[in-house]
Amino acid sequence: MIYKITKNIFWLIAFFLCLTKYSFSEVTSKAWSTECDKDKKTCFAVIISEVKNNDKMQTLATAYFQIGSSTQQKMDLIDEEDQTYKLSEENKNVPVLFVKLPFNVDLRKKPLILIDNKKLGNLNYSHCNQRDGCVTNVAINNNDIIDLFRKGKTLFVVTGIYGSSQNMRIQFPLKNFTKSYAKLIKE
Repeated sequence: MIYKITKNIFWLIAFFLCLTKYSFSEVTSKAWSTECDKDKKTCFAVIISEVKNNDKMQTLATAYFQIGSSTQQKMDLIDEEDQTYKLSEENKNVPVLFVKLPFNVDLRKKPLILIDNKKLGNLNYSHCNQRDGCVTNVAINNNDIIDLFRKGKTLFVVTGIYGSSQNMRIQFPLKNFTKSYAKLIKE
């Protein structure tokens, strides 16, 4: 029993020691903001989650939206009398939610996203590296889900901890999300 408790404490300490730093400079853990690169070609609606470590705040995770592009095929009616159609493609902008998680997450378990304890779905891991930690993402093709972000109070990401049966629940307030998201889709 003591061994199991000590093992869990060890993994939690190791988990917090492996935190990564992120490149978003003006981002806070209090409210969402919109950040762009110098040329305003790439913009994000972003927030961080912080933990206190040795009287110093460290970034635990980062959540951000970026607008991606999706190509969809559609059938256009050319001649109604002959019922002739032409296949065409159109580009559609799609919001993509990314969450950067620290190392030591259990990659076998997909992180769960919740808004105010309502389950929305799971994130997919894209990669892990020294600079970003473990990056997850999901395309949000449903405007009802974006409305939940706008109306909600708190976004939660629940992820497994490697080597432990316990999960970690990371929270991000949704304060200022509506304003930041509106600015993002304008850019």
